[in-house]
Amino acid sequence: MKKSLIALAVLGASAAAMAQSSVTLFGIVDAGVARTSATGAGHRTGLISGGAGTSRLGFRGVEDLGGGLRAGFWIEGQLNNDVGGGATQTTGFDFMRRSTISLSGRFGEVRIGRDFTPTYLNMIGFEPWGGRGIASIGTLGQSTGGVNSYARNSNSVTYFLPAGLGGIYGAIQYMFGEQASNRAAIADAAGISTSAANATTSKTGNYLGGRIGYASGPFNVAGGYAQYSDAVRTTGIAAAPFYAANYKIANIGASWDFGFIKPMIFVGSDKIDGRAAAPNYKFNTYAISATAPVGTGLVKAQFVRYDNKTQGASANDASQFGIGYVYTLSKRTSIYADAARMSNKGNAVYTLSNNSSSLVSPVPTAGGNATGFAVGIKHAF
Repeated sequence: MKKSLIALAVLGASAAAMAQSSVTLFGIVDAGVARTSATGAGHRTGLISGGAGTSRLGFRGVEDLGGGLRAGFWIEGQLNNDVGGGATQTTGFDFMRRSTISLSGRFGEVRIGRDFTPTYLNMIGFEPWGGRGIASIGTLGQSTGGVNSYARNSNSVTYFLPAGLGGIYGAIQYMFGEQASNRAAIADAAGISTSAANATTSKTGNYLGGRIGYASGPFNVAGGYAQYSDAVRTTGIAAAPFYAANYKIANIGASWDFGFIKPMIFVGSDKIDGRAAAPNYKFNTYAISATAPVGTGLVKAQFVRYDNKTQGASANDASQFGIGYVYTLSKRTSIYADAARMSNKGNAVYTLSNNSSSLVSPVPTAGGNATGFAVGIKHAF
């Protein structure tokens, strides 16, 4: 009898513990076929991974601590299922998409680790493709060096506002650049050597950014702003380093769901003030888009204008038009088809978004065009 009572007590305690915490295995498997071509560079056809949603594998869990307080974790990595690899073909599986531990309650949520930047969330939240697919809005103005990432930041602490604020939502994030304080100071004078120009300081790579929005019924609007300290960047137009300059990102988006159609607008700006011989850098992105339900599917369309305001490169602009259709087979499975065309001006050589390390879109000659088509299937689990 005593053994039976002990066994029942153990089972009861285990059941209580399981009721307070949970762990979920989740992911997406997305694969398709794409064909991209570019002026002066021919065409390329092959398999893609993540044409409608990044293929991924993750684990997440939450523990109820009582009193409305919860602890959670989320680790998620990218898969390239077309080649059977991790985030790239040359490395194994990692958790570079998101890797956070959090504490949440009535005060909101605090996350620590690697996560989306608020400004990137603000961009993909107001475009039909959510940042994936050959027709999605491109991060053409993003920094290419000296910062951690345009989309995600490692070494970050993020605070999210709680729900129930009358439609107001938002987040603020700080990232540590983790540079030593005794690094050489960056000189702010013309004629500086490249090695000195690229030297780091204790502020290099630090990030502070946030997002604030309001959503009520069919209406949604949000704005974001962020700054990376001491960003080092090459414009892509000339090999001119930016040093001891802050890289600033600002954007705003809005949408209104009428039921039969949902129009969206997005305006973004990337800016780095020049130093010494390096020119000022500024790149604006304007997008207008819409989605419309058709039967069990969804039609998507978007026009994007990329306006390069950088000194000496203001004629190197581009525009992109994309259209797509998603047909829902079930709550977890859908098939999709996308088409897009990028038109460059001046010396611009922008190409369409690359969805897989195994199928790189060809780069057009200066002022040329790029065209792409993709069909695929996505399953979430």
